[in-house]
Amino acid sequence: MAETVVETERLILRRWRDSDLGEWLQHLNTPEVRAHLGGIDTPEKVAEKFARLKARWDEKGFSFLAVERRENGKFLGACGLGQIETECAPDELRGSVEIGWQFRADSWGQGYASEAAQAMLRLGFERFGLPVIYSQTSENNRGSWGLMERLGMERLAHLDYEDPAYPAAENPTKVYGLQRAAWQAVNA
Repeated sequence: MAETVVETERLILRRWRDSDLGEWLQHLNTPEVRAHLGGIDTPEKVAEKFARLKARWDEKGFSFLAVERRENGKFLGACGLGQIETECAPDELRGSVEIGWQFRADSWGQGYASEAAQAMLRLGFERFGLPVIYSQTSENNRGSWGLMERLGMERLAHLDYEDPAYPAAENPTKVYGLQRAAWQAVNA
């Protein structure tokens, strides 16, 4: 089983290792990183989520991946593709594929999320032949929706929805999307 899925100039996006759980708990389950993602999770909930992410690549053929710095193997975060399973999401979204990311706070502002997301969009459109890739965030998460816009994603306000799993300040969920044809026009 190949561990590395995608390499970029500075990053390796790879399947999860058991040893990554400790890194996740230390660097991704923090108040800063989880500020717009529902807050800090219990270690048990993180372990459950981690186990699901590890299994999804085999089950679905895609998942969120661990992101590490190529030069030294430092764990930076997660980026990848996942199926939208949120029950309160509009019908058009449920079952579709979204791109998402979360990076340790000390790596913010260095272009890692953009670099990883661009690699995952390429994978989604070229390798998996996806017709559209969505992304979701909240109005308060300016860094996230700013990246969506820089990636060329289009705001799809008609798909916004209220998600009771998140506090009122993080609602509604804002939806963006990128069509394969639009991505190809810029990345051919």
